[in-house]
Amino acid sequence: MPADSRRDRLERLTNLMLVLLDTPTPLSLREITERVDGYPDTKESARQAFERDKKALRDLGIPVTNVPINAEEQVGYVVRAEDYYLPEIDLDEAEAQALAFAVAAVQLGGNAGRDALSTLGHSTGTRLDAPVAVLPSVPALGPVHEALRENALLRFGYRGREREVEPYGLTFRQAAWYLVAKDRTAGVGDGGEMRTFRVDRFESAPVVGVAKAFEPPADLDLGAQIQLLPFGAEPGQGLPVAELEVDARLARQVASLVPETVIAEWGSDGGVSLRLPVGDDQAFVSWVAGLGDTAVVTAPVALRQAVIDRLVSMATPTELETELVEQPAGGEGTLEPPAKSAPPRVPPPSGLIAGERLRRLLAVLVHLARVGEGEIGEIARRFDMDREELVHDLELAACCGVPPYTPDQLIELIVDGDHVSAFGLGHLAKPRRLTPEEGFALAAAAKALCEVAGADEEGALRSALSKLEAVLGESHFSVDVAQPEFLHELQDAVERHERVEIEYFSSAATTPTTREVDPYQVVLREGRWYLDGWCHLVDDLRRFQVDRVQSVRAVGVSFEPPGVLDESLAGPDAFIGGPDSVRARLAFPVGSELGVEQVALSPLEHMPDGRLATDVLVGDVEGWFGRLLLRLGPGTEVLSPAELRDAGARAAQRALRRYGVG
Repeated sequence: MPADSRRDRLERLTNLMLVLLDTPTPLSLREITERVDGYPDTKESARQAFERDKKALRDLGIPVTNVPINAEEQVGYVVRAEDYYLPEIDLDEAEAQALAFAVAAVQLGGNAGRDALSTLGHSTGTRLDAPVAVLPSVPALGPVHEALRENALLRFGYRGREREVEPYGLTFRQAAWYLVAKDRTAGVGDGGEMRTFRVDRFESAPVVGVAKAFEPPADLDLGAQIQLLPFGAEPGQGLPVAELEVDARLARQVASLVPETVIAEWGSDGGVSLRLPVGDDQAFVSWVAGLGDTAVVTAPVALRQAVIDRLVSMATPTELETELVEQPAGGEGTLEPPAKSAPPRVPPPSGLIAGERLRRLLAVLVHLARVGEGEIGEIARRFDMDREELVHDLELAACCGVPPYTPDQLIELIVDGDHVSAFGLGHLAKPRRLTPEEGFALAAAAKALCEVAGADEEGALRSALSKLEAVLGESHFSVDVAQPEFLHELQDAVERHERVEIEYFSSAATTPTTREVDPYQVVLREGRWYLDGWCHLVDDLRRFQVDRVQSVRAVGVSFEPPGVLDESLAGPDAFIGGPDSVRARLAFPVGSELGVEQVALSPLEHMPDGRLATDVLVGDVEGWFGRLLLRLGPGTEVLSPAELRDAGARAAQRALRRYGVG
């Protein structure tokens, strides 16, 4: 869209919002097009343009309300003040800075957190070399958070049917967001049943109902409701109790999934013994098989034998009909990594451009209404804008207002060189309400950072979060951040720029290796802490999972960290691959897809034989990849490259040796 057309759209959107906010009674479409310049002359074209504008305003969180009216068109439109304006959140400077740091330190994807700060009129200019945490962003989280705050019913598709639930709480644990709710569509009678839903598995966009539709239980323990293990059960129900030994390679990772009450003993070698009540034998066998040779069931005999039988069924290499397999593009027939190409740049739609510019302009005007005047450069930095674009939008805003567009009805801005003055901004002197996505992003960033030890020593962030919840409503969610044993020692080494010696279990190793590492950053990604740094053992960049670190020792050598981190370390994903990574295509049984969906590089496809197929990136054939194949179960097959076809069989054979078989 040409620049002048985008300018016209922004001006029309601004005037439309001002007119709908100013009107004492709802306006029909005819009245709107008469009062707001820029709409087409024909009725149908004007309606289409208005519908686009109405959607753009609603996407910004500006509530355009439809009201029945006694007129030919029967529907009028208004922006009610009580729906538009955000109640005052009296943040002091320390609290505002703490929120800005939290938004910069906790990456959630997108710009919702920065947009929220901008809407509140606070600076978005905080910059960090690396985030403290990266949390997965799911589009459904905004509406879910809104429903939680409003005690509103929530409707969405899940596992093949429509659900209507009373949302009680939201928790982030082990790389995923979980909603605890009463499912009104489940169980017998009208009471419904408590359920836990994984938000990234919603099958339709959630729809928020009316507020105050139910009263959540006051004594609900969210943590106790979330069962991460598919076979989990409460003890004392007459169910079998599996005795499981997990060696040091995955001991801490497995222990983080279970209640402390099932941990029988930690061994001096770093392994752990568990006593797990088993409510689903088949799910338990699948899970234990997926631990490969890192774990062994010692009792009861029946469960031990079931795991052995599962491994035996996968220990024979499969014959691969390579000539019948359609090879993915890029020549994935070797162990060379796939070539990476940047996706084509697609310009955003014009409505989004105008809408985003309006969002920023409204935030700038709220700020100017508070301070009266300011330097162009300082305002541009405050709202992360280009100086020329800011001047352009301010000059446009000076032409906007409400009919009859006389000087007293226009926004009064005076741009004089590097200085801008504002007078009588009226309706724009208070910020608009945050969108559900903005409110969630602010609260999630603050809650996540509060869980990181030492991140809020002055208490300003918790104070800011308390004020937010007092105005926006209680969030009813938590961010469960693991604290591995050597996390703080590694964080201190990063801060001091001091080389450390670590003992580390790589995914496939049976014994730890000793490495000297220059620690660049420690970041929470996908629910786990990772250390990124220069490994002197391999003389290259490496990423280490902190819960696999067995010891840390300072070696008394300082280093100079890189000015800019390598691109591979700056992305949001935990797995960064490496020079030996390869793209593999898998086929696996229907019902096993939950085990692969988080690492899938391509959509799951249905194969003619009834199985599913997808691609994964493999950097550790004998460790992680072999265990993945065991978890997916019998019927799983590596379609390409041929060199990996026996990885699952080898993993099964290694696991069987732990049981004294083979």
